[in-house]
Amino acid sequence: MDEVLTRINHLKANLKKWEYHYYALDNPLVSDVEYDMAMNELIALEQKYPQYVTDDSPTKRVGGTVVDKFNKFKHDYPMLSLSDVFSYEEIIKFDNDIKKTLASFNKDTKYSYTVEPKIDGLSISLRYKDGKLIRALTRGDGEYGEDVTVNAKTIRSIPLNIHTNLKDVEARGEVFLSFKQFNAINDKIKDEEKKFSNPRNAAAGSLRNLDSKLTAQRNLEMIAYYLPNPNNLKELNIHSQADVLTKLKELGFRTAIENKKCNSIEEVIDYIKFVTVNLSKMKFPIDGMVIKLNEMELYDILGRTSKFPKWAVAYKFPPEIVKTKLKNIKATVGRTGRITYVAELEPVQLSGSIISNATLHNADYIKEKDIRVGDTVQIFKAGEIIPKVLGPVINERKQNLDVFKPIATCPICGSLLEKQEEEVDQYCTNTSCPARILQSTVHFCEKKAMNIEELSEMNLTKLSDAKVINSIQDIYRFKDKKDFILKSDLKIKDKMFEKISMNIENSKNNSLEKLIFGLGIRHVGETTSKALAKHFKTMDALSNATLLDLQKINDIGEVVAVSILDYFKNENNIKLINDLKSFGVNMEYKNTINVSDVNKESPYYQKKFCITGSFDIPRSQIKKLLEDKFDAYVSESLNATTDYLIVGENGGSKQQKAAKLGINIIKEKIWE
Repeated sequence: MDEVLTRINHLKANLKKWEYHYYALDNPLVSDVEYDMAMNELIALEQKYPQYVTDDSPTKRVGGTVVDKFNKFKHDYPMLSLSDVFSYEEIIKFDNDIKKTLASFNKDTKYSYTVEPKIDGLSISLRYKDGKLIRALTRGDGEYGEDVTVNAKTIRSIPLNIHTNLKDVEARGEVFLSFKQFNAINDKIKDEEKKFSNPRNAAAGSLRNLDSKLTAQRNLEMIAYYLPNPNNLKELNIHSQADVLTKLKELGFRTAIENKKCNSIEEVIDYIKFVTVNLSKMKFPIDGMVIKLNEMELYDILGRTSKFPKWAVAYKFPPEIVKTKLKNIKATVGRTGRITYVAELEPVQLSGSIISNATLHNADYIKEKDIRVGDTVQIFKAGEIIPKVLGPVINERKQNLDVFKPIATCPICGSLLEKQEEEVDQYCTNTSCPARILQSTVHFCEKKAMNIEELSEMNLTKLSDAKVINSIQDIYRFKDKKDFILKSDLKIKDKMFEKISMNIENSKNNSLEKLIFGLGIRHVGETTSKALAKHFKTMDALSNATLLDLQKINDIGEVVAVSILDYFKNENNIKLINDLKSFGVNMEYKNTINVSDVNKESPYYQKKFCITGSFDIPRSQIKKLLEDKFDAYVSESLNATTDYLIVGENGGSKQQKAAKLGINIIKEKIWE
């Protein structure tokens, strides 16, 4: 038996050494085959002799534990955010502010900076007792984080043990997905709608998955950058951020090879320019560079605001722009009949994903930019999500390319397109246009509308082609066509049929705002739908509302009000609503807000919010929490009537717009 334990310990020691050299030092000592053979042998021995299994065994990397939920724990030291800067001028101002503060304290001290990549992932805090990993927490709201220890142990660049004699060590870093791994994950997802939009979302979903086996399969990585415990700094004789980065590597953590110490702000800017030019060579996503004062003895002198330390900032890169060939311009038809032009491109990598299509908005946009098929065009991601064409590269244009001409008829039904004098968009006004009908049913079934799962655009297209669903009403006749559906080539079997039928039945119980939004009334979005439902309470009251009645509601101007009136003047729309009534679809507002839970004393009570950036939870969930807690009004758009802008990571242009408009910017999680 001693021989078995000796062999297990030998395998564990080798695997840990190989992992450290591979993931932390980027210096593989053995082949993948040799590593896998040792791991498989250890797994087999531990299964046969479970008494020898330890929490720090490399086999814990494989995962397999499923938890019910992630419990929350308070951080020993808050996980703070950094203020963002967007230009070199702002970086210089940051340096000048440090000089002024030090001068006011008669500190004529030379100082330096560290510049580190701002990895676009998920922050994590790792706690070690006697060198052994005992807890891993996400950032959460900065004060409380979620316990993801089981999943963190599957990440091979997170050491299960660190090389130290200290009793208690806390290290922080960023969990992320490499571009290579992100693309590999998406390649395995066949349903286009379920593919991840970017590496950060994929990393967040993987780290916060309840099944650690799935987390292990995603091959997440981590880079460490900070030691928050002042006792650790003292015990390890650390006096600068550069010392921190060196010590983290000595402890067994992976650090970024892109980290650099700079002796002046000019050197900082030169290095950022160098990284910007070489962004395409990065193997993992970064959206900026973090600039930290190197000398920690000056931190207390500089202090912090209520939100951010004054000794560090995050410089955000401008949007990545790449060039590719425009192969074709095609037109698509939306549920309201609006024509959107789409660029078909030679596939190109942009911000971690392969792009082959990008929006061209409308005909006026294409003519204004003089974009022509065959052009080399520049594309970027708006809000780091939607690919857009910025314009053509004129000096690379070939001769005799045809000038773009807008289409005059609907590409689907052939109807003449219309364009209002004061609008830029063209519209197909044929309400019987197959494309409009299909997109209307897709919109009706979406999560924000009636939330009928399984009726995705792909499935609805198949059902439309089979003449099963060719109108919103047909959705509620689905169950009547069971025999035809099961015998058809739609590949819908009994179990799937019953699931779809159940979801359709459940949709009848939705509150009124879900139905209003699902109807697709022009200019009426999710937020306006909620405001209409709360105000009028019933569909009948809304359908009989006057222009004056509608304009009494917050943020509903004349254009939106007229659009609502026009909708209820249309006989086909009235027939649709009456048909839905006959199917048993609820027509009343269900107030899910517990009035006693609303904080009427809060400064946020009944205020108007806009949300931008990325968070640990979906924006839709934040929206509901704000509504429930403050009876707040949450809008997709930011304008002068907005009271507060809530900013997450990668806040983008809305943050700058809010500052110009004098709108209050919130970075705390006030909904918790």
